[in-house]
Amino acid sequence: MSTALVVGQSNSSRDAYTRFGIAPVVGSYKLTSHHAVNAKARMSFSAFIKREKSVDRSNRAFLSAGFEYLLHGVSYRSYYFDQDTLQIYDGKMGYIYRLNIGELNVPLQAKLTFKSTTNSLVTPYISVGYHLRYIMNTNLKVDQDGVQIKDEFVHLKFKNPLVQERFNSFVGFNFGVQNHRTRSNSVTIFLELSYRYGFSPYYFQTKYSASSVYLNSQHIALNLGIGF
Repeated sequence: MSTALVVGQSNSSRDAYTRFGIAPVVGSYKLTSHHAVNAKARMSFSAFIKREKSVDRSNRAFLSAGFEYLLHGVSYRSYYFDQDTLQIYDGKMGYIYRLNIGELNVPLQAKLTFKSTTNSLVTPYISVGYHLRYIMNTNLKVDQDGVQIKDEFVHLKFKNPLVQERFNSFVGFNFGVQNHRTRSNSVTIFLELSYRYGFSPYYFQTKYSASSVYLNSQHIALNLGIGF
């Protein structure tokens, strides 16, 4: 007969954590337009805080909610029109557009650990989530031959919005590993590979840019954080 190693609370308890994490993020962007080409991801990162609580007495199934700030960027080549000229598409996309996008996300996640968090020191886990997203601000720079000709904030919005034009959502999938509380240490750490896919493309409109330039995105992040 074997006995389980009890490192935290009893099995009749429900485990709860506040988790904080940061991550480098790699984005992949797709242009759905004939008036822009060569979409390339720029440096991105995220930071989040969330509250997580188990929903079963074995402390293997968890639900969580929180807030995340995501800063990501993309560049592409397109046209640029002076405001006093006609928009004539001659096929020469000699201008580089650089977008830096700040978002506030609300991740709602369900997680399953491979072992009980009260009866093991370390365990892998998987989780799925639905992330509400709100575009806070977007800085745009336009260059031609290395010379900057525009630097301003633009009104980025979703093609298929939820409720309001800056609201939409991600769906996310995660795989990670975490350690658990012991009687001598209440702080835990976790490492998590995260993938998310955006449901709606987004775009902006100005007098100088080509019309109907839509961007779709997906992101991979490597989250490192602590729980307490």
